[in-house]
Amino acid sequence: MLILFLVLMVYVLRKMTNENKSKGKGINTNSTCEKPDFPEVLLNARDCRGSVIDESRVMQLGSYGCDVVVLQQRLNNLERTYILKPSGFFDCATLEKLRRVKKVAQISLSNFQADEQIGMDSFTPMADYSTQRYMDEEQV
Repeated sequence: MLILFLVLMVYVLRKMTNENKSKGKGINTNSTCEKPDFPEVLLNARDCRGSVIDESRVMQLGSYGCDVVVLQQRLNNLERTYILKPSGFFDCATLEKLRRVKKVAQISLSNFQADEQIGMDSFTPMADYSTQRYMDEEQV
């Protein structure tokens, strides 16, 4: 009887732990994504041209900025189906694609391998750098 009680307690504790882990930002326990509230800011790849990108910043659901534009471009390069609009907003579509491609829910640009990087090429002059080089929304 004691063994049955202990097994039941372990099961309940594991279930509670898994539910708490899934209660991250914007994710409910049914594994559906809730659209985050973004500020009234318009971002696109052209606005980010020449911006300084912090490759160590961890991006997750609700993040926004030029680094998210680069993230979306890199994800589009890795998986050329279900192309993301490079909006600069880490929304549910970006989260879904990140989970499919990299199997994570948050990431920094420094987590990409050298052959996965697009948008930043340290071997070309900065004048040639453009965040809109790949998958500009007007070219899709």
